[in-house]
Amino acid sequence: MNTLSINDKWSRRINNFLDGTVTLDEVHTQNQNSLTHILDYVSTKSPYYSSQLKNVQISKSIEQLSLKSIPFTTKDELRKVGMDICSLGMNEIGTYYETTGTTGIPTPCPRAPIDISTSGLFVHKAMAGIYQETFGTTQALTAIMGPSELYAFGDTYAEICRDLGIPYVKLWPESPRVGIEKASELITNLKVKALICSPAIALSLARLYAGKGIDPRKSTVKQIFVLGELCTPEMLRNISEIWDAACTHGLYGSQEIHALATGCIEGNLHISETNYIVEIVPIEDLQKDVGELCITMLVPGAKPLIRFRTGDLASINEATSCKCGSCSRVLKIFGRVDDIVTISGEKYLPAEIESRILNSLNKVEGYKFDITKLDSGEDSVVLSVTTQQTNIDVSVIEKKLTELFKAKVDLRIQDSLDAQTETGAYVSWKFARIRDWR
Repeated sequence: MNTLSINDKWSRRINNFLDGTVTLDEVHTQNQNSLTHILDYVSTKSPYYSSQLKNVQISKSIEQLSLKSIPFTTKDELRKVGMDICSLGMNEIGTYYETTGTTGIPTPCPRAPIDISTSGLFVHKAMAGIYQETFGTTQALTAIMGPSELYAFGDTYAEICRDLGIPYVKLWPESPRVGIEKASELITNLKVKALICSPAIALSLARLYAGKGIDPRKSTVKQIFVLGELCTPEMLRNISEIWDAACTHGLYGSQEIHALATGCIEGNLHISETNYIVEIVPIEDLQKDVGELCITMLVPGAKPLIRFRTGDLASINEATSCKCGSCSRVLKIFGRVDDIVTISGEKYLPAEIESRILNSLNKVEGYKFDITKLDSGEDSVVLSVTTQQTNIDVSVIEKKLTELFKAKVDLRIQDSLDAQTETGAYVSWKFARIRDWR
């Protein structure tokens, strides 16, 4: 008689993949079986999916079952149906979270214990490897610099730190108990060795230290995990250079989908393969390997989503030969679908814009990319930048960027940016540095 609980079965399945006992191909085969189970689960337990899938012909044969026959779930639908999307009642969950509501009405994001444990196993494995690579130990005081109230960030990392024996301090800069000044003082006084934060917070802290005559490169911080907003390879390198610290992705995910991918020391994001089926939905006029990220959650928890369109631009590298040793595919994120812009007739992904800026300037502490129109009707760009780089030949960089974007670029080197750009990441967690005023 098999007495393993569903939680134990999932933990065993994930650990078998993480330790190499089960191959990626075998996991993908298992995922087809998991798909039939999760469709039955949500059809039975979720009022929304019970109605949504009622008239959909879903094959009971694993070999014939195809996601293409199942309708997408969108963010607009999540806002409209509210709690009806959930598969568990609120007295059956582990923790209640919700989205911040920056792009619409907040949506409920409860997590069951199985959601927390299955998502956490991948983060646990990734962090353990990075701490050993950077410090040779997990005994490195870490500042968790993200929200906890109604938001999973602080809880997720605090639990992982406890499990790994990593000492930590919660220093969310927007908390009225903390603030960025207090956070910066404690990082110095406590000799914090690692930060877990958004790219904007890492840059703001560095700028704050520099304003006080403190060189961030001489701090005790030697590892930075970034998450919560777009972060290109160039931004990872930029933050690493400013702090003289290893800078890696923490994880990629959201309130709705948990930790879809985790970072590694090589700067990649590796998909949590056992927990999701991942699709890339093509977008017209974009390169064929980049599209909207669409995910199906396979873990039978509080709120599994089926074919959920995340609104994020992504591609998947099918090769699994990362030097970090992970057998998972690599996920690349390019920003939000809604943030694609056209400049002088050419479409640009947010990541492409950030990469071009950071390949033209060094030690950038912040940037704002404003797109406008000249009186002639031609597109133009005002690029505002704060940077530690000295002896900048503005005209040379303006010429280079003007040629790249095929539009006049006005480069402005500033001591600080406007309040919305400076603090936007703290208040809304996600924010756009790229603004279209046309």
